[in-house]
Amino acid sequence: MQYTIEKGPSYAVLRTTMDRDDRLMAETGAMISRSESVDADAEVGGGEGVGGIIKSAISSSQDVVENAFEATADGAEITLAPDHPGDVFAVDVGRDGPIKVNSGAILAWEPTVERSTAFNDAQGFFSSGSLRVLELSGTGQCFLSAYGSIVETDVKPDDPTVVDTDHLIAWTDGLAVSRETDGTIKSAVLGGEGLVSKFSGEGRVWIQTRNPAVFRTTTGGESGEDEGDAGMGVEDFL
Repeated sequence: MQYTIEKGPSYAVLRTTMDRDDRLMAETGAMISRSESVDADAEVGGGEGVGGIIKSAISSSQDVVENAFEATADGAEITLAPDHPGDVFAVDVGRDGPIKVNSGAILAWEPTVERSTAFNDAQGFFSSGSLRVLELSGTGQCFLSAYGSIVETDVKPDDPTVVDTDHLIAWTDGLAVSRETDGTIKSAVLGGEGLVSKFSGEGRVWIQTRNPAVFRTTTGGESGEDEGDAGMGVEDFL
């Protein structure tokens, strides 16, 4: 599979060209167009049927429904995009992983990429209760989206990095992370103390330049309160 990312950083789209039998998974609603030689299907629980739905409901490790695309001929094309303005970038999970990622930032992934809940409090990490932290492992490409542009920050052992939690997209597995409240910044949604994450050790953090909670608040969308994890929720605008 070959890919290009076009129209970024404001309105990025992912365009892929696949060989016969190549498969690509994507979030629901991400497809813009596809070749007739691309079969599209909806899978539940990662293709595990009813058992997958139950596992998803218990662990919140993945969406209940996801789209699967398979090329039936060489040169088949598919174009995907997130449902918000911003950029898209690729992560080579086999090279850079495992990676911790904001669940709302995942746009598409190869079937060899494995997704799981990162830790016990993964669903309480962000200010929005519907967001959670996933771990990406295995091999292959995963395509992540950002609200705004993407900033890559390298963390050094002698220089921890502090990030507003709502701006987080992903970080490499070797980093230690602690959550703290910061009285010097205010929450965009709740108006209280802001929540920050401090990263220590050596690794990389991917940050989005705009706060999605502010976007939804100012455009009359969801306020960021947890209204469950059904459908296109707050997690989908990252």
